[in-house]
Amino acid sequence: MNSSPFLVFAGLALVVVLTPGADTILVLRMSSAHGARTGIATALGVVTGPVIWGALSGVGVALIVTRNAALALLGAAYLLHLAVGCFRSAAAAATSIEAGLEPRAIRPRNAYVTGLLTNLLNPKIGVFYLAVMPGLFLGQHLDLWIGGSLGLIQACIGLAFLSCAAWFATRSRRFLTGPMSGVLMETVAGLCLLAFSLCTAWSVLRES
Repeated sequence: MNSSPFLVFAGLALVVVLTPGADTILVLRMSSAHGARTGIATALGVVTGPVIWGALSGVGVALIVTRNAALALLGAAYLLHLAVGCFRSAAAAATSIEAGLEPRAIRPRNAYVTGLLTNLLNPKIGVFYLAVMPGLFLGQHLDLWIGGSLGLIQACIGLAFLSCAAWFATRSRRFLTGPMSGVLMETVAGLCLLAFSLCTAWSVLRES
């Protein structure tokens, strides 16, 4: 099998990974609030998504899934849920500051699931695979292994980038030592996730 389609896809995947999105915001938020371990666990959940989307695209299942507006709206609702969680965490952090309490930690397993759901409920990932795979493998039979391999390429690139983001966010906590810095970060993350949620819902409703 010619390796050039995989190299071309790696370049496309790099552009997708470096484009700011809800995944990046989520990893930055988890890392800044709970440390690098939680941030990397979130990143592992995020990058599991492309492997699944790639495999589904290889067998054609994603064609049905990505055309389902209900999935896109569910993804928007989940982003809204995460945004509300950020606002609640900001309120809880403000209360903890007043009471002198430490913020509650998040288990890495829960962080992984959050990252995974954020990616799986984003049908744009499936659309990306369905758009580029036929052109890259023109005349070839697409299957589970080709799709999964492409997803693994994107997962490796994504994990490298998101791990750096987690490290950066964790290191930045040293410079954000003010008592209200946690409240500010949670609020900013919540606003970003809310914006992504509204944009997703608006795009679905406009096309329906």
